[in-house]
Amino acid sequence: MADVSVDVPSPLRTCIAFCEVECVVGCCGIDAVSTDPDLSEDWCHQVGSGAVVEARLQLIELIEVVEDRSRCVTSDFLNHRTHDEAARRELLDFLAALAAGLAAGDASVNGRAPRGDQDLR
Repeated sequence: MADVSVDVPSPLRTCIAFCEVECVVGCCGIDAVSTDPDLSEDWCHQVGSGAVVEARLQLIELIEVVEDRSRCVTSDFLNHRTHDEAARRELLDFLAALAAGLAAGDASVNGRAPRGDQDLR
């Protein structure tokens, strides 16, 4: 299985860094990042709708890359490698929780109920 290294661009990078409250990713990887929707919502309110939408689109693209099981995904920023299915599932669960938090935060910023990814495309 070939390795693919993924970069996490901003504003998604800044969102993850904002939610890095348990430890630091350099030490604990994605376990350092809280997926508490209230924290995501705080970030959404700080950066505004445009950045939130862009971060959600970046997250969708990242999830698509991680879901491709023909490759081993590595991320220096997240300090994570999908060396087996359990590691891939852990990363996908983390990204899904982050996506849910951003959807709720986006809805809060825009004063509507979250609808998922369909309102992004």
